[in-house]
Amino acid sequence: AVTKAKLGYDPEEVNPEDMVRFAKEKPQMMASYSVSDAVSTYYLYTTYVHPFIFSLATIIPMSPDEVLRKGSGTLCEMLLMVQSYKANVICPNKHQSDAEKFYKNHLLESETYIGGHVECLESGVFRSDIPCSFSLEPSAFEQLINNLDRDLQYAIRVEGKMDLDSVSNYDEVKNSIMEKPPSIVTDEICTACDFNRPGKTCLRKLEWVWRGSTFTAKKSDYYHLKKQIESEFVDGTNERSSKSFLDLPKVEQQTRLKDRLKKYCQKAYKRVLDKPVTELREAGICMRENPFYVDTVRSFRDRRYEYKGLNKVWKGKLSEAKASGNSMKIQEAQDMVVLYDSLQLAHKCILNSFYGYVMRKGARWYSMEMAGVVTYTGAKIIQNARLLVEKIGKPLELDTDGIWCALPGSFPENFTFKTIDSKRKLTISYPCVMLNVDVAINNTNDQYQTLTDPNRKTYTTHSECSIEFEVDGPYKAMIIPASKEEGILIKKRYAVFNDDGSLAELKGFEIKRRGELKLIKVFQAELFENFLHGSTLKECYSEVAYVANRWLDLLDNQGKDIADSELLDYISESSTMSKSLADYGQQKSCAVTTAKRLADFLGDTMVKDKGLRCQYIVASEPKGTPVSERAVPVAIFQTDAEVMKFYVRKWCKVSSDVGIRSIIDWSYYKQRLGSAIQKIITIPAAMQKVANPVPRVVHPDWLHKKVREKEDKFRQRKIDDTFKSMNKNESTKKHNDSNGMEDEIVNDMEDFGNRGRSSTSGPRPIIRHYKANHEQHSEKFNGQEDTEKHIGSSNIDQPLSVSQQDEICENVDRIVDYQGWLQIKKRKWKSMLGKRKKQRLENSKRSDHLNGSREQSNGKMNHGKTNVSSYFRRNEVVLTRCHWQIIQLVHSSQVGQFFAWVVVDGIMLKIPISVPRVFYLNSRSQNEEFSGKRVNKTLPHGRHSYNLYEVTINEEQYKEESKKLAALLADPDVEGIYETKVPLDFNAIVQLGCVCKVDKTAKKRSLQEPWNLSELHMKTTTECAYLEQSISFFYLYHRTLSIEPPLRNNINFKVEYVALVRDAETVMQSAINDHRSEHHGPMVAVIECPDVQLLKQGIRVLDDFPCLSIPSNARDSQYQILGWQQVAAKLGMQRCAASVQWLNERIALSRYAHVSTRILW
Repeated sequence: AVTKAKLGYDPEEVNPEDMVRFAKEKPQMMASYSVSDAVSTYYLYTTYVHPFIFSLATIIPMSPDEVLRKGSGTLCEMLLMVQSYKANVICPNKHQSDAEKFYKNHLLESETYIGGHVECLESGVFRSDIPCSFSLEPSAFEQLINNLDRDLQYAIRVEGKMDLDSVSNYDEVKNSIMEKPPSIVTDEICTACDFNRPGKTCLRKLEWVWRGSTFTAKKSDYYHLKKQIESEFVDGTNERSSKSFLDLPKVEQQTRLKDRLKKYCQKAYKRVLDKPVTELREAGICMRENPFYVDTVRSFRDRRYEYKGLNKVWKGKLSEAKASGNSMKIQEAQDMVVLYDSLQLAHKCILNSFYGYVMRKGARWYSMEMAGVVTYTGAKIIQNARLLVEKIGKPLELDTDGIWCALPGSFPENFTFKTIDSKRKLTISYPCVMLNVDVAINNTNDQYQTLTDPNRKTYTTHSECSIEFEVDGPYKAMIIPASKEEGILIKKRYAVFNDDGSLAELKGFEIKRRGELKLIKVFQAELFENFLHGSTLKECYSEVAYVANRWLDLLDNQGKDIADSELLDYISESSTMSKSLADYGQQKSCAVTTAKRLADFLGDTMVKDKGLRCQYIVASEPKGTPVSERAVPVAIFQTDAEVMKFYVRKWCKVSSDVGIRSIIDWSYYKQRLGSAIQKIITIPAAMQKVANPVPRVVHPDWLHKKVREKEDKFRQRKIDDTFKSMNKNESTKKHNDSNGMEDEIVNDMEDFGNRGRSSTSGPRPIIRHYKANHEQHSEKFNGQEDTEKHIGSSNIDQPLSVSQQDEICENVDRIVDYQGWLQIKKRKWKSMLGKRKKQRLENSKRSDHLNGSREQSNGKMNHGKTNVSSYFRRNEVVLTRCHWQIIQLVHSSQVGQFFAWVVVDGIMLKIPISVPRVFYLNSRSQNEEFSGKRVNKTLPHGRHSYNLYEVTINEEQYKEESKKLAALLADPDVEGIYETKVPLDFNAIVQLGCVCKVDKTAKKRSLQEPWNLSELHMKTTTECAYLEQSISFFYLYHRTLSIEPPLRNNINFKVEYVALVRDAETVMQSAINDHRSEHHGPMVAVIECPDVQLLKQGIRVLDDFPCLSIPSNARDSQYQILGWQQVAAKLGMQRCAASVQWLNERIALSRYAHVSTRILW
């Protein structure tokens, strides 16, 4: 194909599968093919390749042989090294990527940047001679008219390099239009720079979008695996060949470590990688850096434009030479056209490499930030251009460096400015100018600095903007296919035609792909030119539908009108294997199946090497198997009939007829052709409101809904289609202009009595509210009336009283008189604070009074007015309103939960409290693994606080994740973890003290529901009293001869009242119950015995009281053999009498230390 297009003749061709066979059977033919191939290769080289090598060698400082061997990135780097030497800039070392780079505590698997923005916006046929509907916005055209002088002056001064005074027909052109509708730097580099001073303008911040893919394992997991694998040995063939992991090359170490990490992630997290994340970042561009890179790119761009201009000149001379018939001039012109075309292509190749080079592995001038800034800036320019084109036309497709669009036929296009001396003309394209002005406004670099004096290091600052749009077209037609999936449009796939009907550009279609189904390629080649036929969209689609129906008929008739060889040519596909068959392993594909079957009848030597070309068709047998297992090599049909039948029956597993047409899967090829017809014809036709031109190819189900929506005449319109947003200033201005009262503002009725106090922001709503008091309702109402009259007749600047503020909402405008509004609020806040404090004191006094009155009433008060439910509701209410006097914290059966014995409003309650685990993690780097907050605290033993995080979790979760905390200690970035061994009750005591109160935002709850520690706040004993009234208690004294547990069942005690310890426990339990029934109010148990827990196991009623333990005296258990009864009784009474003073002292100490009484024992 290349030889036919460039040299004008068809060389002899032989399929690779036939070369071995033809070398044996047809040596003369193979000799002719070899000569033809050598001749075409030689002439292609001398005519096109050699001039291109010469052009590259004139640019790159390398020999032609090296230019051919090196890639474009290496060639670009060699050129930059030469330019940096000329600029006296030291070449940096080759870039080495960091193997252990982390993002948010996860190892990065790969990182890159978001490239240019590519988007397809429409699908269908768009022709310059067929009307197209537009959704135009008058405001956009109004804006273009208002900016017309600015755009034309920009075109004359910036693009044309001319003075406005030298243009003679400026007004004529204006009326004609109106008649129609750097170097990347970091903060560290800037800090060390000599020019880093306040007010610097040499640093420009530009945005770019970073994208990274991370492993699911966390940083601590990675270091744990790394330490593990570093201690291992890599097995060799024997013990001597085994070596340590650390002795391996760095590249192999990283490969093995990542393989281990992938296996761990798959096992622990059920996936290897997290979803890719994107992040908007900023790059700092130094305006004073040596500009050799930019200068090199700019010089290449200008030189390419120069060669493109010379190429056009010599193309004109070639046309003149052909017209004159001078063979010498024709040959000279052809040679110069090829030379200049090669030179501009060589410059284009290097120019494209300048962008891709900065992300090349091992590049000396590697910069992901620069590549990201280039693509992100380009994407924003294209997207901004789309916003304007949407209002004045119809954008069709967005590319990385341009925008395809359709504009109304009346839109201004090309205009020519004439100078006064008529020697120079300037032709402009208005669509190009209006976009370039927006680019210049939004993207001009006003900080660009150029070195003027190398010795004094002085720079001059000027504006620079070399980004400009160029207009290609107008074109006759653009065809954009559609996608078979709902809501998806295919990018970078379109066909564009010139006005003369020639194909200007074809991108993305199967016709340009190597190895695609020839049936589709021939169908598309015949189809595209038919899009230019017809005078309406319906006629155009009818023309292309005729072609589609003809190819569908070919498949429906099973190709009866064409020969077998032509049919095979149409339906065969081909692909080249990049590896040998053995390297593919168990992979399944049509190419692999074809290669295996070629080895069956051609031998294994065919598939040993890579590069095998597999040409195949898809058979219909065996039924129910995947398409990849039904591929039949085309070469089998070129062998003997018996061999063909044997292998086809073997592969297809049939015993009947094995003709070509009988084994072909016709439904598969119909589906392939129908898919292409849907994308190019039927779906675009439906989107352009044209009935299905090919009824045999049915629309997808989702398309019927789209068609109904487009044809619905009563479809509800969006509010944006009728109204547009307007800011406050514009609406105020239009309102004033329409009424002719620019200086007058209609005041609110509420402002009539307030002289000089009208609000500039317009009328303000005022809501008046009153107190609800049924007893003095009429008096309040009358007082309210009088107050309003008083305010209306007096100056508003007089301060309001507190009572007036309570009954009427102050109408002072905060915007106009902020100080006055603030003074009123302060007085109101002070009054509210005083009322709350007074209410607190009254509650405290009422609590103490109620405690004493309950003891006197013996529990019979208010029995007639309350029941059980109201009793519990009252307890729930007082918990949130009154302060808690904490007596004791005891452990519960649930992990992380305690019971608090508290006195609230004269009532003793047992309240469950959930205490979380709080610990501190000190990390050398920012650690986001835990949902903790960063704090600033002093660490013990003088440890340095890097990034200290306070982590709060519940105790159950803490115990479950204790292994993860242990693994964190292996992380070198974690300096330490603190306060993991502190008891939970200690944290609760430190936070609550002996008096606390419920947070205002906490919800009411039953007595059985636990309270969170964060819902309780410590109060001082000066704010809230702590056990001011003496608390009632009962004393329990127990002593034995031995500290061992008493034997309950085998020993009988000869005492006056009971015979067994069990009976003594029963008697004590009964006595305590009787005491509780007789004495209401808070009560504690003061116990003095060697083992309190053992005693509580026998006397279960003690669980209903807070138990305070007096340290026992070991000498109390030393009894005599005779007469011990009197000694024990006398000693017990002494201890009981002393317990009163002991309890009062401990309460005083608790009040002073601000801890509960239980902690002091």
